Amino acid sequence: MNRVIMFHTIRDKDWFERVVLLLGKKYKFVSADDVEDYYYKSKNLKNACLLTVDDGDLTSFEVIYPVLKKHNVPGVFFVSPKISRRDGMLNFWFQEIENCDKDKLLSYFKETSNRGIRSLSLNRATFNDMPVDEIIERIEEYKFKNNISPLPPQNMNEEHIKLIDAEGLVKIGAHTMTHPFLSYETDERSKSEIKDSLLDLENMLGHPIKYFAYPNGLPNEDFGQREIDILKKTKCRIAFSTQYKNFSKRDNPYSIPRFGVTYGNENFIMMKLLLGKYYPKIKKIITALG
Repeated sequence: MNRVIMFHTIRDKDWFERVVLLLGKKYKFVSADDVEDYYYKSKNLKNACLLTVDDGDLTSFEVIYPVLKKHNVPGVFFVSPKISRRDGMLNFWFQEIENCDKDKLLSYFKETSNRGIRSLSLNRATFNDMPVDEIIERIEEYKFKNNISPLPPQNMNEEHIKLIDAEGLVKIGAHTMTHPFLSYETDERSKSEIKDSLLDLENMLGHPIKYFAYPNGLPNEDFGQREIDILKKTKCRIAFSTQYKNFSKRDNPYSIPRFGVTYGNENFIMMKLLLGKYYPKIKKIITALG
């Protein structure tokens, strides 16, 4: 039973350390290189676990990385070079809404969009085929009209990323430039989001970037064959989705599934991992029941 575990922002170091120790009792931690060799060199992995962290939030450096170093656990951090360089964007669009009134912001999206927004929740239904530039523009408009200041940088900077990469325990992978819903973008924009993130990180770190994680990450919803074909023409060797299931040789190496873990006690986390691919369906049923 081989699994990739995905984290995002983690503010509680004690909680994260407990999770790492729990996973260490159940699995053998492996590196991204091990997973790459599993797919391309027939490396045998049994009860293996790779830890990954998306977005490059500052807690990746301040909370997550120290715990991984303490216990010598390898992993992969997926980041945007544009965000880390503060290149015209301090934060991702979904971070910039954190100091907004969500109901008012979503009402503004609905009032100003001609795309037939179907629901007022911060998910793909809200943005309904809206390219990321339009999402960013609407958020900036809303914050300007309501005199809401931009947030300070929420993510690791270039120096953080270089230090982590140089130490070698945790690999650096690409996560696009601006975190779009790739399936909503044009062919050219999807290509540039993927290729530019890989090339910019390569230039920053001085070596090829072999790993990529799709923003949001559901196959056939957030990305598809178009994005896989783009990656195949780069130096990237493996890419990760957010599909809930174990990874196996049957996977496309450019769509490796992952389990998300963001909260909960040990019993909840183990139940979630035990349910595997059935967890999202069961969660939806429980939520509907109230």
